[in-house]
Amino acid sequence: MSARRARSPLRSLLGSLLGILLVATPAVAQVKPAPTPAKSATPQAKSATPQAKSAPAPVKAPDTVGGFPAAKALALGERMYREGILPSGEPMSSIVSGDVQVSGTSFSCVSCHLRGGLGSWEGGIVTLPTNAARLSIARYWKFPNLSLEERKELKLQNPAARPAYTDETLAHLIRTGRDPGGTDMHPVMPRYYLSDPDMAILLNYLASLSAKPSPGVIGDTLHFATVITPEVSDDDQQAMLVPIKNYVQRHNQFSSGFGNRMYLGVGGNEMSGAYRKMALSVWRLQGAPETWSRQLEAFLAKDPVFALLGGISYGDWKPVHDFCERAQLPCLFPVTDLPMVSDTDWYTQYFSKGYYQEGQAAARYLNGLDDPTVASKVLQLVQDTPQGRALALGFREAWAELGRTPIKELPLPASGALSTSGLAAILDQEQPSTVLVWTGDSVFPALDAMTHKAHTAVQVFLSARLLGANVTGVPEPVRTRVWITYPYREPRLEPKYSAYADTLLAGLTKRHPETRISTRTYAMIQVLRQALMDMDRHFYRDNLLDRIGMQRDQILPDYLRLSFGPGQRYASKGCYIMQVGPGAVPVLLRKSEWVIH
Repeated sequence: MSARRARSPLRSLLGSLLGILLVATPAVAQVKPAPTPAKSATPQAKSATPQAKSAPAPVKAPDTVGGFPAAKALALGERMYREGILPSGEPMSSIVSGDVQVSGTSFSCVSCHLRGGLGSWEGGIVTLPTNAARLSIARYWKFPNLSLEERKELKLQNPAARPAYTDETLAHLIRTGRDPGGTDMHPVMPRYYLSDPDMAILLNYLASLSAKPSPGVIGDTLHFATVITPEVSDDDQQAMLVPIKNYVQRHNQFSSGFGNRMYLGVGGNEMSGAYRKMALSVWRLQGAPETWSRQLEAFLAKDPVFALLGGISYGDWKPVHDFCERAQLPCLFPVTDLPMVSDTDWYTQYFSKGYYQEGQAAARYLNGLDDPTVASKVLQLVQDTPQGRALALGFREAWAELGRTPIKELPLPASGALSTSGLAAILDQEQPSTVLVWTGDSVFPALDAMTHKAHTAVQVFLSARLLGANVTGVPEPVRTRVWITYPYREPRLEPKYSAYADTLLAGLTKRHPETRISTRTYAMIQVLRQALMDMDRHFYRDNLLDRIGMQRDQILPDYLRLSFGPGQRYASKGCYIMQVGPGAVPVLLRKSEWVIH
């Protein structure tokens, strides 16, 4: 557990403040101060008509920065900030804590200042904002509601007052760690060795970073949308839509005065004005998935929104995911079990990796068993559906990461049930130790093949998501040899969490436990509410995702926990392995710890 989460009660006090702070980081060798522009040798001639004052000439954006065209320089500056790579392609060089040399690729600006540039708080270290708006003002940030004891425990110091930064003083800070007020930054801030052209490129990027509010921020209202794909039933649509709409309606009933007091946090009057009304649009997609991108582009052009809330699909979320990446549009917790799995994409926050994650968990569990014979010969039977393919891919890639030899896979048709004789024939021919059967409960009758004398040692894995409501329907003769990947909280513990959610959901909607849609939507709302407060008045799309990344763990219905971190896009990171207990009314029995990917 990180220091941030270990101090969760005090972290909640700092929620809103984090949206405004910027950490002190980087340092470098002493460099020659930037030369002061020379004064003109002769006084400027006075106007012949002193009463007529000409308007100041508009500031023209430079055509080149650091020797590169302006657009190219901006992209290079972004790479320096996010990846720690110089325009030359070499890593930025820096010193941390006085004399420790560190590559910029392992300690980039975004590591602490975050993607939106509004800073962070971790382990008692406050990272101050480095975005354009905050660097250009002089401000003394304080913690008025923290006692001396609390501040001492958190190791927090009041950032000293300083003048607004100029290019020269900001370059001096980045190289030496000293701000224009003469205050040395924390030793954890790297001091970067940058040439004048490279420094100009980085400063040019910082001047553009979170410089103006993102689209969807219109007057006193934040505009949101939610996406529904065409195959979703009316009942499931309403299970998602009703709680979101009711939450928006309830949120908008606050007066601006009350709303701002609710959002004050610990910043006093400096933090007021954060409350905004909310507006919600429903974007209903039609037709084939390959047409969705054009539809989404049209929706966004007509109705610019700040972010997508929820969303629901039975199929692959990839078309919506890809659109959000291109449009740089946050999408918070869509209800889908087929998310896009990526280690680099930024704009969609998912509950989990869905079916893929269950496959991962099966691989890690098998790999960790004390009895190596169980995993000596593994076979995957993969139904030709998006769900089956995602499960198989998750297992295959995790198995390879664990250094195991590739396993054999056999396809199953998209429709129709695997028969007892069919499974018996496969077991006879392949002689596996373990079979992963990625299909639904139609496989239950075929499991009778495991009772045949030749196959009494075979183990079988099934997916709880694919089995659905019939997860405990495994035939009793084979229950001790059937393992079920289970991505939710242990069933015997769930009622107390669901009961709490029922209380809070009562004013929003009726809960639908059989589909988990309303509880997922409830969880999205809880994360959103905290993020809106943590953002304060800094309505930048990247900052929304940064604030979610700074939240402490959330204990909410369905998932064991939702945990966050900078750049993390899958909040529930594990899975249980279960077995069905004995008897006519069986229960699920946990057979593993939380298997994380």
